[in-house]
Amino acid sequence: MKYFVIEDDELSNHAEETIYVFEHTKRKNKYGDILSLEDFAAKCRFIEARNRHMYWYKGKNVAEATVHEFEKKIRSEQKVLKELSKEEFIEVRNQFSDIIKPITFPNEATKSAYAYEPEWNDKFFVMETGEIYFGIYWFTTA
Repeated sequence: MKYFVIEDDELSNHAEETIYVFEHTKRKNKYGDILSLEDFAAKCRFIEARNRHMYWYKGKNVAEATVHEFEKKIRSEQKVLKELSKEEFIEVRNQFSDIIKPITFPNEATKSAYAYEPEWNDKFFVMETGEIYFGIYWFTTA
């Protein structure tokens, strides 16, 4: 799986924003732990959280966990993906296509969903085509 992080200084006229773009190529020989859109969404959330060093935090009332335990916890807590209508998909594609250039946002999806109900400052979208899984996690602290 590959991912890209676009941060404040790369987003013109967008203050205090971060965008993660995730992509995973489907393979004929299935191996690894990404076999569905739900698996892909959980892996994306794990990568984003890992990058914020959540599992390194050893503060009060925080149980120590290995990386594998942390990923397993994220998978177990993941809510059911909320499917998007065609209109919602087009809205998401239009919102992010220009911002993530030169990365190409796929035009068609066999399945697209919010990984959780989006807030005004926090959106996580995943989709599947015949060849890839694709995801965008956008958040702002503004």
